[in-house]
Amino acid sequence: MNQVDPPDLALWTTMRHLVPLWRAQWRLAALGLSCALAFTALSLLIPILIQRTIDDAIDGGDRSVLVPYLTAIAVVAVVRFGVNFTRRYATARIGIRVEARLRSMLYDAYLRYPRAFYDRHATGEVISRATNDIYPVRYFIGWGVVQAIQSLLMLIGAGIVLTVVNPRLALTAAIAMPPIAILTYFFAHRVFPISREVQRKKGHLTEASDEAVVGIEMVQAFGREDDVRNRFGDRAESVRHETMRQASIEARFLPGLVFLPTLGIAAVLLIGGREAIAGNLTIGEFTLFVTLLLQLVWPLEALGWIINLGQRATAAASRSFAWLESIEPLRERRPPLALPEGPLPVRLEDVRFRYGTGSEVLRGIDLEVEPGEIVAVCGPTGSGKTSLLNLLPRFYDPTFGHARLGGVDVRDVSLAELRKAVAIVTQKPVLFSVPLRDNLLAARPDADWSEVLDACEAAGVAEFVGDLPDGYDTLIGERGVNLSGGQRQRVALARALIAGSRVLVLDDPMSAVDTETERHLVENLRPAVAGRTVLISGQRLSTVLVADRAVVLRDGVIVERGLPDELIRAGGPFAELFGEEALVA
Repeated sequence: MNQVDPPDLALWTTMRHLVPLWRAQWRLAALGLSCALAFTALSLLIPILIQRTIDDAIDGGDRSVLVPYLTAIAVVAVVRFGVNFTRRYATARIGIRVEARLRSMLYDAYLRYPRAFYDRHATGEVISRATNDIYPVRYFIGWGVVQAIQSLLMLIGAGIVLTVVNPRLALTAAIAMPPIAILTYFFAHRVFPISREVQRKKGHLTEASDEAVVGIEMVQAFGREDDVRNRFGDRAESVRHETMRQASIEARFLPGLVFLPTLGIAAVLLIGGREAIAGNLTIGEFTLFVTLLLQLVWPLEALGWIINLGQRATAAASRSFAWLESIEPLRERRPPLALPEGPLPVRLEDVRFRYGTGSEVLRGIDLEVEPGEIVAVCGPTGSGKTSLLNLLPRFYDPTFGHARLGGVDVRDVSLAELRKAVAIVTQKPVLFSVPLRDNLLAARPDADWSEVLDACEAAGVAEFVGDLPDGYDTLIGERGVNLSGGQRQRVALARALIAGSRVLVLDDPMSAVDTETERHLVENLRPAVAGRTVLISGQRLSTVLVADRAVVLRDGVIVERGLPDELIRAGGPFAELFGEEALVA
């Protein structure tokens, strides 16, 4: 469930996605890099001016140049401040824009992924990859990349200046470079796998949080607070443990990147001091060496932090990019075929279907539903009713055979046109945390209000809307929490009717309503869906009796079909399914 790219492919996968995002911000990137170059040049210029001030004005006794040199130092410092501000502003905007683009890419992918993707991955894991895994990328792109370039420029520029002034002393100052390179290599090698593990554990923690919040009713109803708390605590402890491992490695390696440059400074003080005393090195040049080496402490330390941040960003981004690389959205034919105008008959031809590598849940289904006809799909729990209905809007694709609308295979139609032609009401309808009016108009925002009122009357929404505090403008809580289960189903049914789709798929749409309300809905349903092609499933005979024909599924096979009344009298699987209800009918 939590597989990602192999570690050796993580960097390549990450860069292949990040480089185009960086290139899209080339203006800001160019500004940031230009400012980094200017900042480096100005940072090198200040020690040179200090050296000239000491040698010419103080040690050389030429007082006339003191004020100009000091003025130049002040001006350079002010300009450097402005350049540094601009660089940070530009790179921060790059990071924010890349972060927004990454989230958009993932969200767009989530919307295009098939339902099978969500069957395999927990909601918390999906959310985590679009939130927790993006933050390190933002900071690395927005700060780390340009800062790394600036640090390297500073190291190269300082090395050139020092070599020109005194090659022997410059070589002495560089004695810390090989140990720093070795330390950096081992640090990067150690921190990367732990960074990946930290991000994975954070995904597990988000998953536990999401499950607890979404299932809070069941948690409280069955007194499972301690179990949920312990599960969350275990995962939080796992994150803490991995984060502490990461912090331990950082604590062992990163201080070395501050300590080792200090050795270079000590060597310069020792050897350079002797050279200055012997007259082989001016006081200004000696000060130049010390000042530049002090300025190099931060770039060297920053490289350690940048490597750390880069490893975190690579580990985090590779998890999300792994999904972008390995998970195929529902494929659409190019160019797609258009559905014919007018009513749409439904035809299933030798349809077989399985979830993943499991056993077949539908086996050789043949079914035809004509426009204006209502066909009930019946069967015991686990017989394949919902699986069959989910094939029409392409929540899943058949593993064999064809599902056709108007003679066109649903796989050959664009998803946008298909979802417009097929409206579905699921067993557990989802409502959005927006006013009731917006929930009803979700599928067709431009619907005439008179159509909305007619659909609400047919679906029974009109019966309870007057009891809501603000009527149709009442804010519906998340997932419709402030409505009863039956009210949510009626809103979903009205929403499907308002959509104006030519095919309606009603998957047990009245399971949560009382028998009196169901009787009212059944009476209103037939005129409300006149002219449309309708497939309906239900666990109550009173729901099924609205249909013109019924088919009975058992173990993924149609075992009986016919008119509901005739099937009752036949006393076969249909009559057995509904038991006493069939006897009363």
